[in-house]
Amino acid sequence: MRRIYDAANLFLLFLIGNFIHSWYPRLPERIPSHFDFAGNPDRWIGREGFFALAAIPFVMTLVFYVLIRLMPRISRDPRRINIPHKEAFFRLPEDKQQIYWELLQEFFAGLAAALNLLWYFLLRSTVRIAVGETAMLSFNDLLPAIMAVVLIMIIYFWRLMTMPGKLVRGHV
Repeated sequence: MRRIYDAANLFLLFLIGNFIHSWYPRLPERIPSHFDFAGNPDRWIGREGFFALAAIPFVMTLVFYVLIRLMPRISRDPRRINIPHKEAFFRLPEDKQQIYWELLQEFFAGLAAALNLLWYFLLRSTVRIAVGETAMLSFNDLLPAIMAVVLIMIIYFWRLMTMPGKLVRGHV
């Protein structure tokens, strides 16, 4: 799954970059940057500020992948980690512990992909409002991406909370 998430992140970041590149010349001077609960824009920025909005998924993905890269180093110190069955887990052989760390890395890559999808839909909706195609942010447009974020979090939180116990008991 990790490779699929990595590929999805590359694709989504390319899609976001391409979207920004193609729409920036056509953007008006005033772009919505915040919305109320009804989906109406309530704060605005200039065109240059749109680059800051567009940079967020790139920075967020970089932070998640730095965390993924640092995971082996972080995992060496049990004081930095709070997981179920911690004492027994850290007595396991390193190859058994590695199963958990790979799952945690997969979670971060999957969460980044789901959030990048959400951010892509948010940017698209923001541009649609800025150019006058629609007047407000549509929850229905964001629903598939919101569902992806929620599903990734539920599935991986459950797996991450149960995996140490399964490893300790020898079920994995």
